[in-house]
Amino acid sequence: MADPNVNRYVENVHRPQKWLQLWPRKPRQRLFVVLLLLAATLAGVIAWGNRDTLPRLREMGISERMEHFIPLAQGEAWLPKQLNENGFATVTENSSFTLFFAPDTTQIAVLDKTSGFLWRSNPSKDQLAAETVKGMILSNLESPFVLEYVSAGKAQRNMTNALEENLDKTAILTEQGVEITYHYPKLFLTLAIRYELTEHGLEVTVPTQGIKENGDNYLFSLQLLPYFGAVSGTEEEGYLFVPDGPGGLVYYNGIRPPSGNRYDYMIYDDDPANLQEKKVPQEAIAYPVFGIKRGDQAYAAIVKDGKYTTRITAMPAGVQTSYHSIGAKFAYREEYWRKVSMMAQPVNSVQKERIRQDRVIEYRLLSGEKADYSGMAAAYRDYLLQTHQLPKEVTTFEHIPLQLGLVGGGTKDAFGGRSYVPTTTFVQAEQMIAELVSEGVANMTIVYEGWQAGGTGETDRRFPVQQKLGGAKGLRQFTTGMQQRGFPVLLKDSLASMKIDATQLSMKTEGIRSIDTTVFQTRGGTFLLKPETAVRTAKDTIDKLEKLGVNGLLFDGAGSTVFRDYADGGVQREDTAHLYKSLLAYTQERLGLSSTGRGNDYSLVASDLLTNFPLESSYDYFVDETVPFYPMAVHGYVLYSGKEGNFRNEYDKEMLKAIEYGAIPFFRLTYTRSRELKGTHYEHVYSSEYGVWKERVIEEYKKFDQLAPLLHLQMVKHVKQAEGVYTMTYDDGSRVTVDYNSSTFKVEKGGAYSE
Repeated sequence: MADPNVNRYVENVHRPQKWLQLWPRKPRQRLFVVLLLLAATLAGVIAWGNRDTLPRLREMGISERMEHFIPLAQGEAWLPKQLNENGFATVTENSSFTLFFAPDTTQIAVLDKTSGFLWRSNPSKDQLAAETVKGMILSNLESPFVLEYVSAGKAQRNMTNALEENLDKTAILTEQGVEITYHYPKLFLTLAIRYELTEHGLEVTVPTQGIKENGDNYLFSLQLLPYFGAVSGTEEEGYLFVPDGPGGLVYYNGIRPPSGNRYDYMIYDDDPANLQEKKVPQEAIAYPVFGIKRGDQAYAAIVKDGKYTTRITAMPAGVQTSYHSIGAKFAYREEYWRKVSMMAQPVNSVQKERIRQDRVIEYRLLSGEKADYSGMAAAYRDYLLQTHQLPKEVTTFEHIPLQLGLVGGGTKDAFGGRSYVPTTTFVQAEQMIAELVSEGVANMTIVYEGWQAGGTGETDRRFPVQQKLGGAKGLRQFTTGMQQRGFPVLLKDSLASMKIDATQLSMKTEGIRSIDTTVFQTRGGTFLLKPETAVRTAKDTIDKLEKLGVNGLLFDGAGSTVFRDYADGGVQREDTAHLYKSLLAYTQERLGLSSTGRGNDYSLVASDLLTNFPLESSYDYFVDETVPFYPMAVHGYVLYSGKEGNFRNEYDKEMLKAIEYGAIPFFRLTYTRSRELKGTHYEHVYSSEYGVWKERVIEEYKKFDQLAPLLHLQMVKHVKQAEGVYTMTYDDGSRVTVDYNSSTFKVEKGGAYSE
């Protein structure tokens, strides 16, 4: 008799397993399942390969920007009972100033107790009696603000102000001033404006929580105090100060053509992702300051909050009214061209969502000797120091550092593909520097570019270090040699911009979105990298360069480019600035030095060197005279250089300007002929051969070296002595006088400066 256990074993062996029972019997079905499994496996492999392996921001000690909105004032409505002969009531006062408020017009005025000067938000009724304009333009002259709004589905802007009929106004006293709420019942719009005294003058706030849009009308922009301290025609000597380049003056008696009749520009430049074409090239605004000088009175207005979406506007007398106008214009929505189809023309549209930011401007009131652009620069420097936006003073220098830019090379099209062409190897760079030292160039800061494996600055293919330059070993030997000389070596790297054909990053997932929701890209074949991705990617660069003895990085774009990512959940312009500033600080912590181009004010506190610092104006018809406002505000706290010496259009004039404005010398050179760079990312470096420029570098360095004892000092006074002759005075009493007529300058050492 057969063993039952054996029979059960045989049955189990021959019985199909459950998973085999699921296997299709038909060949076509089996092929479909196999392909499905292969596709799933491939998808898993791709997902694994595309996983986010970048370090987190918290690993770099970088936190996200936190936003806290200013609360509205609380309390009972204030109905002032006592008004002076001009219709103003006293709101509050401190040891230096008194704030007044006119209930009927909501105009304000500030009395400087020291000088007795009264700063008014608007011209008085007596002054306006001679005005010839009428209607809305005249009404704007009497209003402390001008508001623009749009209706739902329309791009046409409408205008109103504080003198609108049936406008509901409520005033509430605050600890240092007054907050006025304006409600437009017909428009279903509400906003609040707060005026408060400070130890320096006046602070004006527009809290975002006070803005209500309950109907089909939406706030587009708000121009605040456009006539604060305004002057009519040429009744007084003075000027408007605009933040054009290093600083620009618009004289009350200036004569300019109709094309140069206004100034209206976004702080830190228009957002590239907004897709607006620039009609005229313009020096981007690097700092949020404007001002007025009236005889022996002046103010410096600093946009403290909301500056990333604020325009500075100015208009001379005679364009609209007989009064000069200057102020800040807050943008709450953006205008753009929206594509409706591939065939149709774009439609002018307005952003639906409002920009939710508090807006704050501080007016620092100046008088006497301080009432000029030098005093304005000092006021701005004091503000930067008080708010910890400037680094510590630079150290003293025995010899001025030459910023020596070296272009390693670049990639160009060649037979069979693309080839890297070296123009300055590490060995050649060391040879150049040794020769300069032997000729008396005693101090240098080296900035090396074109070192990446990808052969362009706008790439994430950075490593290994370009072998044709000497590779990682050659770079290590170069940095060691420079450290022995006491010369720091910084490598230049692009932060914001990436070449589409030179990156492994996905433009679709890592590029920012334009206002029309498409991926932003330029005509030059680049796209803007999401700031968080750029910062996280930089950690790997820093880790590797630290091991090679590199002393710092110059991040191209960090101090010159801010933008918004219009994707859902994308960053705002201030987030971009925050991340870039944080990366500069992280670079200092890890490598020792950080640098960037241009030097927008948010980058100051975390920068050791600013290259291509704004020393020239836009040369448009609006600005009558260029002045060194920005250099005066930051000198002694950060080193800066202007245009490369070998790129100047007017060599002697621009060299003297750099000396007058306290810059360090800067040349950008190659060991080989510059023609080798044609067709590469660096083909704009059109005159760079070391052998051609060597003697000029040595000659210029000896001139600039006279400024070495002044690098750590504050600039306190800039004066035009005569036509073409200017003197800069430092806080130790030293003076640098530049004579453009004779192309000469002199440095005079002095005692402590006193006004």
